[in-house]
Amino acid sequence: MAKQFALLVLPLAFASACSDPDPGPDDPSQGAYVVGSIVTGPEGSTGYINVIDSLETQVLDYATAYEFPGFADVWSWNGKVFVADGESPIVRRYAVAADRSLVADGELSFAAYGVPETAFWNAIWIRADKAYMANGQGEYVIWNPSTMAITGTMPHPALDARDGLLLRAASTDRGVVVRGNRLYHPYYWSDETWTDYAVDSRIAIYDTDQDRLLGVVEAPCTGLDIATEDDSGNLYFSNWTGNAGLTLVDGVPPPCGVKLSTATGTIDASWTTPWTAITEGRQAAALRYSGNGHALLSVFHQERAQFDSSTDPFALVGTENWRIWSVDLETRTGAPIDGIDWNSGATYMQRADGLSYLLVPAADYATSQVYAIDGTTASPRFETRGWGLRLFKVR
Repeated sequence: MAKQFALLVLPLAFASACSDPDPGPDDPSQGAYVVGSIVTGPEGSTGYINVIDSLETQVLDYATAYEFPGFADVWSWNGKVFVADGESPIVRRYAVAADRSLVADGELSFAAYGVPETAFWNAIWIRADKAYMANGQGEYVIWNPSTMAITGTMPHPALDARDGLLLRAASTDRGVVVRGNRLYHPYYWSDETWTDYAVDSRIAIYDTDQDRLLGVVEAPCTGLDIATEDDSGNLYFSNWTGNAGLTLVDGVPPPCGVKLSTATGTIDASWTTPWTAITEGRQAAALRYSGNGHALLSVFHQERAQFDSSTDPFALVGTENWRIWSVDLETRTGAPIDGIDWNSGATYMQRADGLSYLLVPAADYATSQVYAIDGTTASPRFETRGWGLRLFKVR
């Protein structure tokens, strides 16, 4: 059975692991990768972590996976593995032993700063000794992943709610870019039910050395929640899948993508692109740079779906009617990648060993298929339980 980590008793696991002289932690001679996914059902959520020796084609062994109760989340940073307890304000750190077992290596509570619960879609990783944890819309809590100590706070930009819409910060696990000592973080506006959005967004630029806001850039696209960087340092911001469903069902202004130059800190207005101009009239989401001037784009093929104005837009985009397209960012042309199956669009992506790895969910997020992307070629590597969110090379 899976290794069930009850988060409140992890210090016992730490004592047990440290009493075993072999294997030692952090052996650089042994490759280690972590794959994280979340399974959600009627009785709640469970987080799974597989620690594997390669990203080659394989079947993940869930009998040896680490199982965490609740909406727990995993990240790897500076050779360590961090687990956020998605239902309390605690982050725990682990070393990875030579046999790829997790060895408890410290923990940090954010409770004193009013953070209700930790998750890495609220965290931004800056460098070995600095990270941010978003505390709602008010501020970031600054912490040191090396010492597991909180060092200060930094406010969010002062952007007011407007027209009955609430200010939203983009999810940090997919929506921010850290480049040198600059952080680029989008903000947008939606109503309480996430069904009505402002037609524009903002991109805040921070100095991460001085922990201060430098400026805010206006962006003429709705719901910017995905960020990616090309080889030349240009940044691209795009929407998440729900915006495509809202446009198809409710006729709200369609989503699009923008390009920002890090050299000038300005939007390239000539690049701003409605997805329909690239996808033969289809709505799309989640643009991510994959190398060689190309990006991956989740494209919803509405010709396969039946819907009308009474359809739930979020249920619609959860169906397996998405294809992953490869997009040439210079010409803004694209085509489907034949090697990736129909899916539900809400992908995550990581780079490792010179390749892009795309985590592609099936309908209802019951499973996810991980593909290695090399140019416009995709090869399946393995399947995860539930929604595959994380994939990292630890060493």
